[in-house]
Amino acid sequence: MTEKQIIPKVQLRRRNTPQKQVVLDTLIKLGSHVSAGEIYREISKTSPDFSRATVFRVLADMADDGILLRVNTLGGDCKYDVATHHHYHVVCRTCGKVADVQFDSDLDLLDHVVSASGYTLETEFVEFGGLCPECAAKSLKKRTP
Repeated sequence: MTEKQIIPKVQLRRRNTPQKQVVLDTLIKLGSHVSAGEIYREISKTSPDFSRATVFRVLADMADDGILLRVNTLGGDCKYDVATHHHYHVVCRTCGKVADVQFDSDLDLLDHVVSASGYTLETEFVEFGGLCPECAAKSLKKRTP
């Protein structure tokens, strides 16, 4: 997703402050699935007076407004994703890398959950875990004599 696709949404919901723009620009630069800490470290390289709390607040506001997707991983790390369309995530248990997974028949899964439970679904959180290709290769090298 490009900056032009995100910024109009931000401007529609809340005032677009210079701090918000810096956080957004940095998120776009770093890409999806980055933590608030990673964004803060990148910003502090050029703006050492930038508040860590501001980064966390801006990201939380954008996630609450639906501008970003908050990805709470089972490992406890919260990352932010500019892709807000319906999709799943797979998380590496070694390095914490997060990747998007498209799944076309997810409506069948949701329909099954509703019909089997009788619940009216309000939220959904499905996360897959394993080893990313890089960590799997490293693991294989360690086991090979």
